[in-house]
Amino acid sequence: MTTDHPLREPDQIRQDCNRKLRVVQVSDHFQAILGCLLGEDWTTPRLIEMVVTSDGHLLGRCDGEAEFKAFLGEVDDLIRNIQGVAPVAELDGDEVGYLVAKVAEIKRQR
Repeated sequence: MTTDHPLREPDQIRQDCNRKLRVVQVSDHFQAILGCLLGEDWTTPRLIEMVVTSDGHLLGRCDGEAEFKAFLGEVDDLIRNIQGVAPVAELDGDEVGYLVAKVAEIKRQR
């Protein structure tokens, strides 16, 4: 079976997400979260790490901070927001899957 779409490495998918999402206008808050998921420096201060609490809240740690002080919302809302921005940014299934997988990685770190 052949495919019309070449297989992309995870880093290529990340770069494609970066390119597409960078031009979409979203809130600074969501931009910081997306930048963190993609390993990009999109905001000041930069959100460098996120964790999910046992009750599903997303907390963030900004560059220069020792603790997770930033309340970012609920992880379920983040998934819905990713799915909502996907058609606007013209993300394909691999790109949406990449972002959702990054959120799943954060959830597993509990």
